[in-house]
Amino acid sequence: MNKLDLTLCPELKSDLKITVMQFGEGNFLRGFIDWMIFKLNQKGLFNGRILAIQPTPRGRVLPKLLAQDCLYTTILHGVKDGKEIEEIEKINSIAAGLNPYTEWDKVLEAGCSEDLKFVFSNTTEAGITYDKCDFDPKTAPLSFPAKLTQVLYARFKAFKDKCKCGAGLVIMPCELIEDNGTKLKSIVLQHAADWNLGDEFVSYVNDDCRFLNTLVDRVVSGYPVALAQEYEQKLGYVDSLMCCGETFGFMAIEGDSEVEEMLPFAKAGLNVVTAPDIAPYRLRKVRILNGAHTSNVPAAFLAGLDTVDQMMSHPVTGPFVHSVVYDEIIPAVNLDKGMLKSFADDVMDRFKDPSMHHQLASILMNCTSKVKARVVPSILDARAKGVLPKKLCFALAAYIALYKNANGQLPVKVQRAEGKTGEFNDDAYAVEVLSKAWSLYQKTEASALFTVKAVLSDTKLWGCDLSSDVDLTSCTAKLTHAVITDGVLPTMKALQELN
Repeated sequence: MNKLDLTLCPELKSDLKITVMQFGEGNFLRGFIDWMIFKLNQKGLFNGRILAIQPTPRGRVLPKLLAQDCLYTTILHGVKDGKEIEEIEKINSIAAGLNPYTEWDKVLEAGCSEDLKFVFSNTTEAGITYDKCDFDPKTAPLSFPAKLTQVLYARFKAFKDKCKCGAGLVIMPCELIEDNGTKLKSIVLQHAADWNLGDEFVSYVNDDCRFLNTLVDRVVSGYPVALAQEYEQKLGYVDSLMCCGETFGFMAIEGDSEVEEMLPFAKAGLNVVTAPDIAPYRLRKVRILNGAHTSNVPAAFLAGLDTVDQMMSHPVTGPFVHSVVYDEIIPAVNLDKGMLKSFADDVMDRFKDPSMHHQLASILMNCTSKVKARVVPSILDARAKGVLPKKLCFALAAYIALYKNANGQLPVKVQRAEGKTGEFNDDAYAVEVLSKAWSLYQKTEASALFTVKAVLSDTKLWGCDLSSDVDLTSCTAKLTHAVITDGVLPTMKALQELN
């Protein structure tokens, strides 16, 4: 069977100029950003291609990419109107790739191209960090911000004595941290100060370049190891970089109409919003998508389920997820309800997608910090409106019940339904607090109150004393005791029947 390359697919040859420098060539960028650039080019709305820069010295993707003439296949799955869908496309938006650790001079040269307009990145959340290092224009620094600083400095020098029109770049990091563009810019300026690159360069960064904050949302699982041969037979060729993901995709860009015109994603029919403030979209994602996971996965895991799609198809946990989101989270969040409900509809379909096999155990990782960021704020918002959200109280109860058999050690051992066991990791301090709290439980509802109070009163865990809310604490304690004595599924059913 032939491999995917231009010999096999000459129709994918493109003469479009490179207008994007991209730091990273991993699954997410190829399955989302590069896929979107491909869509723009198909409609004649962008007319540019990408230069992919290998982010780490031990890169494994770039050699495969170059061996395939930078072509690859996206295989996107989803659920729409209750039916599973699949979309397969060959992508040619990447024009070339460079290894900066062996070709740094070529990277800097590419950074000085008059055609270059944009920089994208996805180097993991840890990629946008300040790593103090020496300035050596002959060697690529390890960190992404330091590399970017050197590229911008080379470009600044190249354009310094020319007309500066077009010298600035639009820089859009896609790492999943809040205010990613703002943070990246601050690190670039720190490197500029460390290296004494001068006030003119600082002015160039501040005045000519635009660092845009973004929010991206698509699960990209990458190469389908278990189904690779099946897909090769279906496609009729070998592609070592097949990239699987979900059909859903969303991007919010903090910018203005000029940015929207430069990157007309929405005009191409893509789910992209450009707005002066993307905080509402971040809040929507955290409370509904992440909040639905974090508020429901502990109970589903205790019930013996293993994946998100199993949770959604179960006759008890599935309707419960829906009710938590639509009946308690959405009413609590202070955003437009239409926007929230539309997003929630997409989330429900995404959760039902059986192709993703999203493991509950992986979602439980660092559970306490997730509950603090994703669930507690919705509870507090509801309480501020005079509402006691009983299903979110149950979410707290199920979360607390996860630690019943914890002994203060990591990983946390969980006794699940049907004789199943499981484990997950959490912050050591959180495990210590919850383990001690369970030592107060004497198999009575009264003692459950002591356990729950010990957890909710810990200000280091929550940033406030949640136990000061008597009704919240009492409801959570009652449900915690019910989970232990009656079982997690009967407790959920009883709550549902109260509606």
